[in-house]
Amino acid sequence: MFIFNTTFSVEKKTTSDWKAWMDRNYVPTMKDLVKDIRVELYEVMAMVDEESTNFSCQLHCKSPEELETINKYNSILVNNLSAKFGDKCLHFSSILKEVK
Repeated sequence: MFIFNTTFSVEKKTTSDWKAWMDRNYVPTMKDLVKDIRVELYEVMAMVDEESTNFSCQLHCKSPEELETINKYNSILVNNLSAKFGDKCLHFSSILKEVK
């Protein structure tokens, strides 16, 4: 099992628009590309900032090939996100591999 995690730092006044963009663009695109993907969105509670909220979007997949697809299209989607929101929404991604 692999998790492609993207953490977003979103200005509080932009959160509603960002969430709508995720629901209309990011999540459906990823679900179309990788059929068995599980998408989970969390608010990060450990980091407190009065001006922004941090979110973790986790894409769970099973194979390195699926992970490669996610990695490729994540770059395209977050570039579109950056073009739309600029510095009101910052992000970074990491890849996790399940340890048994």
